[in-house]
Amino acid sequence: MKNPTSKDYQEIKDVFDRWIDAASARDLDAIMVLYHDDICSYDAAGPLQFNGHAAYRAHWQRCMPDQREMIFQSQEPVIRASGHLAVAHFLIRCGVREADGSEQASWMRATSHLEKRDGQWRIAHEHFSVPFDLENCEAQFGLQP
Repeated sequence: MKNPTSKDYQEIKDVFDRWIDAASARDLDAIMVLYHDDICSYDAAGPLQFNGHAAYRAHWQRCMPDQREMIFQSQEPVIRASGHLAVAHFLIRCGVREADGSEQASWMRATSHLEKRDGQWRIAHEHFSVPFDLENCEAQFGLQP
């Protein structure tokens, strides 16, 4: 579904807009309400996977630095939905801004699987990844869309 006027598209897009706002504001409660209790996440930061709300919440807490501004900038997601299932993919820039204005941020790839339960779209699975160079196996943090 690429119809930005459909109700499901707008509701799913709202999930991602709320996610960006909540993550940027470091509002852990507002972030976690967007996930199903049985979330499975493959985050760019290890370990390999997080299963369940409690484990993923603890990971988010570890990822929120003290006194540094969080950077979350997303391209428009490509959303496909049918019935109660949806998938979205997009590029996202994540990182932190130091007090001196310097940034530690990079663009990554993101894919999310959403499910509509009890009339609410929430994220059931997400996957963030950083591409790597096949020649030297180093992460390519400097890529731009």
